[in-house]
Amino acid sequence: MMIRQLMQKELVTILPTSSVHDAAMKMKEHNIGSVLITDEGWKLKGILTDRDIAMAVAADARDPKTTCVCDIMTQDPITINADADFDSAMRIMHKAKIRRLPVTENGKLVGLVSSDDVAAAFKEEFDEFIGLEMTYARH
Repeated sequence: MMIRQLMQKELVTILPTSSVHDAAMKMKEHNIGSVLITDEGWKLKGILTDRDIAMAVAADARDPKTTCVCDIMTQDPITINADADFDSAMRIMHKAKIRRLPVTENGKLVGLVSSDDVAAAFKEEFDEFIGLEMTYARH
């Protein structure tokens, strides 16, 4: 399976100059755990997770309304190309110990693959494999 088939295409993004409060409000509104940081041309600049906010803002008693996303985001996150395969995404996420993998094409952000997406795809492939094994076992 190719990443293009697996990735989430409806992305929630925010500008690097936005406040952490604005980012948190977007996360709450969309019921998600991260936002992608892009410039106006959809070039990926970073990623900000709910954990980043907890560790860099809440734990340090910083004001989320005056703290800039660019000050606490993970800059230049690891990405994967939309034409890569599912196994590559699994290896990258495991090696880097990340749960979200932005997808790019020609330098622009086009999607996001989460650990939940990978787990669902893995289950689907495993179920297909078991189905084939059961078919061969009957013959």
